Amino acid sequence: MKQSWLYGCLSLMMMGLAMLHLKHLTPWVDEVMFLDTPMHYVKGMGWTTFAWYSAARQEPFLLYPPLYSMLMALWMKVFGTTLMACRSLNLVITLSIGWGLLRICRQLGTRPSLPLTVVLVMLLWGTDDMVYMYSNGRPDLLGAAILTFLMSEAIRYAKNGRSGWTLLLISALLLAAAIQAVVCLLLMLLLAYLLLKDHRDTLRRIALLSVYGTLLGLSLVCLFMASHGHLTSFLANAVSYSNTLMTLSMVVLPVLGDFTGTDTTLYLEKIAHCTTEVPLYTRILTVYTHPAYVALLATALFIFLSERNSLKTNPLYGTTRCLFAFVCSMPVLMNVAGRFPSYYYWMVYLPAILLILLLLGLSTSRRPLCLTALMSLLLAVQGFARAPQQSDYPAIEAFMGRCSMLKGKNVVAPFSVFYELEQLNSHAYYIGVYPPRYLPDAIDYVILPQKDSEYGASRLHDYYDSLNAADSLQTVMVAESEATGLKVFKVVRIPGS
Repeated sequence: MKQSWLYGCLSLMMMGLAMLHLKHLTPWVDEVMFLDTPMHYVKGMGWTTFAWYSAARQEPFLLYPPLYSMLMALWMKVFGTTLMACRSLNLVITLSIGWGLLRICRQLGTRPSLPLTVVLVMLLWGTDDMVYMYSNGRPDLLGAAILTFLMSEAIRYAKNGRSGWTLLLISALLLAAAIQAVVCLLLMLLLAYLLLKDHRDTLRRIALLSVYGTLLGLSLVCLFMASHGHLTSFLANAVSYSNTLMTLSMVVLPVLGDFTGTDTTLYLEKIAHCTTEVPLYTRILTVYTHPAYVALLATALFIFLSERNSLKTNPLYGTTRCLFAFVCSMPVLMNVAGRFPSYYYWMVYLPAILLILLLLGLSTSRRPLCLTALMSLLLAVQGFARAPQQSDYPAIEAFMGRCSMLKGKNVVAPFSVFYELEQLNSHAYYIGVYPPRYLPDAIDYVILPQKDSEYGASRLHDYYDSLNAADSLQTVMVAESEATGLKVFKVVRIPGS
């Protein structure tokens, strides 16, 4: 109980520190793309989006994953649509992940001491990529939280053999939250089956329940999308998260389109746009040379080797071997299955943190704890030092506060003004990723950032140039901010043209 209270208090302190830098972090492309649809829903515009790749006719069900959009819509209804309100959801999710890790430790019989609880807080809230993940509006940590509680429920099921309905239902949520988390689950089950030979019968039942739940979740999501006429577009966007699946879909999608009578050209264009040409070995090496990954893996290996004699007689020896194999092999599997960008690194960081907690809980020496505490402190210092520090957002906020002329108008804008512009306007279009061919005919204003200052800025400049090249239109600058480099242009129709 003391550990839980300590974790809660320290995590609330870390959330407070996080809030201090979140309000200075300029919105970026992924954040806007994932939050635009729930933002529209809260405004009474339905499930629409003006900020998604090739989103024909602003159809929201192109979005993946749907569970995050639905949860965020509920969160916005309760807490509002400001920058701080929206970004705070991932902080709460991160808090729940820590509770889940503590619960797993207790279920496995290693109650973390107070020093270990401090180590957990530093690693969870201070590792650089974890800071990056909970500091923006991407949905990745929702999948991490569901997978954490799925693992906890699997342990509970294995220990008492009760009804597996809870395990089934949590598995059903997984695919709707994060398709990449399913890959994580499959590897976890495979390694457990290979390394935990004494528990294979139980693992077989857990695997069947998890697979049934995942298939149930897939069926429900596909049925929902099909009932709205968006099954093909949903599947196209879901597979775009994997280079391997994208390559396969380039062959399958045209056939599926012919069979269903759906024009798949837009989806093929997006897939071609997203496909990376970075060699597989380069992508894998990028993970294995990442400082935080190396530090976590080296610490776990040191504790494992230094305590191997006493560990071999412990019932958790197989579990720690399984976790260690998972942390080592996950980067390879994810890159082979698709891709493994930094916002997916929770797949190795969270299991590595759990592994370290278990090993330290079983350790009989104080030296591993001292080493881990030092490593955790260094990672936390580095993580907060590398935390996003784009401090120009207050200037953007102040500038947008003076742009009352944009209220109720059709505006083409960069991602950086998203939160402030959405307070003024329900018809803001972010053509950094949104196709200009779907813009309404009457655009009233264009907000122009400095060229190449953010993702999509060059496309905004191209669009602005196309307006000036039109015989019937001209643009007039009506506001400017030297601090941010933003300029607001009014689009005027030339009389008699």
